[in-house]
Amino acid sequence: MKEREERKVLLEREEKQKDYQARKMHYLLSTKQISGIYNSPFREHPDPWELRLQKAKPLGHQKYTAEKGKTSQSPSNWLACTSVHSFPQSESLPPISRKRCQGPFRDINEVLEQRYKPLEPTLRVAEPINHLRLAREAFKQEERMRNVQ
Repeated sequence: MKEREERKVLLEREEKQKDYQARKMHYLLSTKQISGIYNSPFREHPDPWELRLQKAKPLGHQKYTAEKGKTSQSPSNWLACTSVHSFPQSESLPPISRKRCQGPFRDINEVLEQRYKPLEPTLRVAEPINHLRLAREAFKQEERMRNVQ
């Protein structure tokens, strides 16, 4: 009699565990567009896990309860929390050593030289937009200077 009850309790526990797993893996369920990982197109019938996933509802987000973290929203507790004595007192920080970082890094002067190198604009940017009109005016002015009246 006890063995039956123990088996029954074990089976119920296993079922609960399987249901929990199905709720956790509900996102692997098949849809009309995409088949899930348990629904193979090469089988005649879907996998039993696929059917279990269909029956199970998805596992929701765990809500933060007061039992897990006992924090109250009263302002007096907040003020007590932020008092000077609540924060750990530490001595001054140790000095940062200026030894070279490990790795195949380039020299900092070379990096800065590359970062702040002078601009080398393209021909389109270097020339003014109205370059053709200015060249024509200069050519006309030279012709006027050569033309003797």
